[in-house]
Amino acid sequence: MPPQGQSILKSPLIIFVMGGPGCGKGTQCKNMTTKYGLCHVGLGQLLWHEAQCSSWRGQKIPDIMLQGLLVPTGIILDVISDNTLSCPESRGFLIDDFPRELKQAKEF
Repeated sequence: MPPQGQSILKSPLIIFVMGGPGCGKGTQCKNMTTKYGLCHVGLGQLLWHEAQCSSWRGQKIPDIMLQGLLVPTGIILDVISDNTLSCPESRGFLIDDFPRELKQAKEF
């Protein structure tokens, strides 16, 4: 994380929201966002949005996803970092659908 990012996000609360498809992760994140003032970081939505952009990341993501592969951890962490830095006033973050494997958790 860049030095300015470290000063913006001094010690945020980070909650990883995990579960199978359709189990209510999005609903619970919406409820907690409203009740506790947390920022919902939905990885699937972020990756979809990034794939629509003409950035270097946006150009790589669709091909990776169409092959049924996991998007590389470095790209995911960059997307999450960019999103959290855009919400410096948040009391914390609900990171939905991440990590998907132990290696990602360790790199986070």
